Amino acid sequence: MKNQSFTHFLRAWVISLIGVFASIGVAQAAYVDKDTSNGKVRVHYPSNSPSSCDAVLLGVGTAMSRSGYDKLSSQLTGHGYVAVILDHNPGNLVKTDANKFKNLANDVKANLLNWISSSSCNSINHWIMGGHSAGGQAAQNAVANTAGLADGIFSIDPYNAKNTDPVNVPAMYWGFDVTTCFVNKNDAAKEAYNRSNNLRAFYKVKRKYSWGPCGYSPKYFHCSFCDGHCPACTNCKTTPNHFFVDVGNSVDRFIQAAFYGGWSKSQLTINSTTPLTLYVDNDQP
Repeated sequence: MKNQSFTHFLRAWVISLIGVFASIGVAQAAYVDKDTSNGKVRVHYPSNSPSSCDAVLLGVGTAMSRSGYDKLSSQLTGHGYVAVILDHNPGNLVKTDANKFKNLANDVKANLLNWISSSSCNSINHWIMGGHSAGGQAAQNAVANTAGLADGIFSIDPYNAKNTDPVNVPAMYWGFDVTTCFVNKNDAAKEAYNRSNNLRAFYKVKRKYSWGPCGYSPKYFHCSFCDGHCPACTNCKTTPNHFFVDVGNSVDRFIQAAFYGGWSKSQLTINSTTPLTLYVDNDQP
C-alpha cells in the first residue's frame, strides 16, 4: 500500500509540474499573425516585457514563410525581445527584394505597438533588422540604402552578400564553415561581416559532420535556423535545441553590448554547446 500511495503521489506531482511548466510557457510569450498590403508577418512577444523593449525583425529565406522560425523566435522572446518574422514576398519563392523588405519593415514600425497592445511594452528602444538567407540579403541592402530604417542588423547566413552594400550600423551575423543549400560560405555571413563598417560580430559555426538518414552530413548547416529546415534542403536530422538557445544568447549579448554599453569581444562571447568561432571588429575570418 505504501508503494501504491507513493506511486499515486508521484504521478499527481508530475502532472501538476507539467501543468505549471505549460502555464509558464503560455504566460511567457504569445504570437499574432498580421497581414499588410506589403506582406505577412508573425509577431512573437513576451507577455511580461519591460515597458520599453527592443524589436528584432527577420526576413524569411527562399521559399520560406512566417511560420518557419517559431523555435528561434521563442528564444528571442525568452530574453525579453519582440521577434517579428517578415514574409515580404508571400506566395513567391524569391525573397531578395530590398524595397519589399523596407516597405514591410516600415509597416511593422508603424503598427507593432498596436499589434502587441496586450503586452506591457509601450515603446521600442531599438529596431534590429536582418534575415535568413535571401531575407538577409534583402535586409542588408534595405538597411544600407535607407537611413534610419534600422538601428542594427542581425542576419543568419545571408545569401550572396557580395551583392549587398556596406552597412554603417552595429551588425552581427551567424554563418558556417561549410557550404550548404547552394550558399557559398565565403559569400554569405563572412562577406556580410566584411561589409560592415561599424561595430561588427560574426559567429561562425565550425564544420562538424555526423551520420544520419541523409548519410554523412553537416550537423549544423544553412537551414538549421528553420523549424523544419528549408524545402529541398535538409540534413534529415532535427536541429538540436541547444543551437537555438545559443543563437538567442548571442543576440542578447549583441543588443546589450551594442546599445547598452560594454562593446568588446569578451562581452559578445557566449558559453555555447554549438562549436563556434567568434570574430569581432578587426578580426579576420
